[in-house]
Amino acid sequence: KQADKRLVTEQESVESEKRLHTQNLISKIDQQRNNEEEISELSEEIQANEIIENISEDDIKEKNNQEEKPFQKISKESEELELDKISLTNNTDQELEQEIEEGIVEDLEVGEVIEEEEVNLDAVEERKTPKKEYQLPSAELLTNPVNIENAGMSRDELVERANFLQQSLETFGVMGKVVNVSPGPVITLFEVEPAEGVRVNKFVALSDDLARVMEASRVRVIAPIPGKSSVGIEIPNLNPDMVYFKSIINSEKFASAESKLALAVGKTTSGEIATLDLSKMPHLLIAGTTGSGKSVCMNTILASILYSATPDEVKFVIIDPKKVEMAVYRELADYHLLKIEDIDEPIVTTPENAVLALRAVEKEMGRRYDVLADAVVRNIGEYNKKRLENGDEVMPFIVVLIDELADLMMLNAKEVEAPIARLAQLARAVGIHLVVATQRPSVDVITGVIKANFPSRIAFQVATKIDSRTILDTSGAEKLIGKGDLLYLGHGSSEPSRLHNAFLSLEEIESLMGHISKQSKAEDLILASPRETMGAGGLVDGGDSAVFDELFDDAVKLVVMHQQGSISLIQRRLKVGYSRAARLIDEMEQAGIVGSFTGSKAREVLVDESYLESID
Repeated sequence: KQADKRLVTEQESVESEKRLHTQNLISKIDQQRNNEEEISELSEEIQANEIIENISEDDIKEKNNQEEKPFQKISKESEELELDKISLTNNTDQELEQEIEEGIVEDLEVGEVIEEEEVNLDAVEERKTPKKEYQLPSAELLTNPVNIENAGMSRDELVERANFLQQSLETFGVMGKVVNVSPGPVITLFEVEPAEGVRVNKFVALSDDLARVMEASRVRVIAPIPGKSSVGIEIPNLNPDMVYFKSIINSEKFASAESKLALAVGKTTSGEIATLDLSKMPHLLIAGTTGSGKSVCMNTILASILYSATPDEVKFVIIDPKKVEMAVYRELADYHLLKIEDIDEPIVTTPENAVLALRAVEKEMGRRYDVLADAVVRNIGEYNKKRLENGDEVMPFIVVLIDELADLMMLNAKEVEAPIARLAQLARAVGIHLVVATQRPSVDVITGVIKANFPSRIAFQVATKIDSRTILDTSGAEKLIGKGDLLYLGHGSSEPSRLHNAFLSLEEIESLMGHISKQSKAEDLILASPRETMGAGGLVDGGDSAVFDELFDDAVKLVVMHQQGSISLIQRRLKVGYSRAARLIDEMEQAGIVGSFTGSKAREVLVDESYLESID
């Protein structure tokens, strides 16, 4: 036991000596380090004082000149690499930032907003001569454009924003170089060349973050720009310009347009005047949320045609389920508006009259095809050319405008969709064109049948990517900034182009209506009612007998006997499909046997069993 105690005591003594020695050694090292730091600081101060005393101002200038000369000889190809080397050895942080900015300015291409020269629309020779005592409206009826001070950005401001954008991209870990800036009246397009190995979808994912750092409402990314290796980043201007309708119709493009259906849409992102031709579209589908500019676009379409065509050249059928959006155009009742039998309102507002109007236009389409066939021509252009050569009246174009398709589809989806699809498929050659607008671009409103027959589409700001894909087949409309900002997908185009719709105020529309109402009234053009009189087994239409379904008489007997205008009843009893049964019911409505469509209920039977005696 004593031996064990001695062993433990010796071990504790050894460990105590080790701890004491270690502490002494550490204290000596710390003291030595402190002495070395004091000596180093003292020597640096002495050395700095000697340098300051020995170097004169002339020596500093000479040294700076020697450093700048080799920097200026660096080629553009190796500029970025050499700049990094120099900055690591010779430059302060402030000098580095200045040199980077100078490098961007040298390589960056900064464009200018395109400002096209205005012409006087009223000075065009064809507009000076009244046509049958009808004088086309004057551009003086419209509001003059207001020049906003400091609306555009200077070159230095554009370069500064380009530098900030490039630095922001680097902050988010996406390397690229801004190579071009294209300013416009509302937005500015920055073209960014991605660094090697950087995928373009990284730019798309940063759109919301870029909107935050650039203090913009929304940022749209084009990845990549079609036909280029760069990515486009569209950023709204801090002080956007207003695009006025008067500046568009006073442009050379609109004034020299030969088409009576030329549309003064607005301007491109670079400020170039944008006009479209409805006759070449040939039908237009418009979608956008409330406040996006959809209704203003409809007004600019109508006003554009009113500035180009007389009532004898273009007629309108306006369907407005909201009853208030298009009410101002009632003044066109004796001029440009078509009259339809059995419809007693100039602007169609009820769903029943809307279906009736569409069917009347569909019937007019068939009549026009017969006229063109008799004249041995292929389209309305050739027909009107022959008529003018013979000194006869021309066949007017018909433009059907539907302000809100969703309201009609909710009530009479099948009865509305069928004539719209048929007109969209066949009406172009006979001069009938559709312009359909909706604020709810969902698949139950813009069905596959309607969408397939409207190759030209305009999308204003929408709520989601799904809505954008519904109207354009691609996303992007959800990134628009509203107030007339739109994407236009033209016939035969795979990528939409961004435009800014011209603004037309209610006061300007009222001035336009006031001018037209003072003109001599046009000759009435009345479309025949689609409610034809039905005979036994046939339809009487203008004296020409058309044979209908061979089961028509059997279906009439069945419906009258049961006093129930039901499609399912005809399907069960006559063993036919839904389409044929629905067609039989439609024929009975035209004959006055059953009432109009009222939803899911069976149609009301308007005759009693005594009617069957006339068939027998």
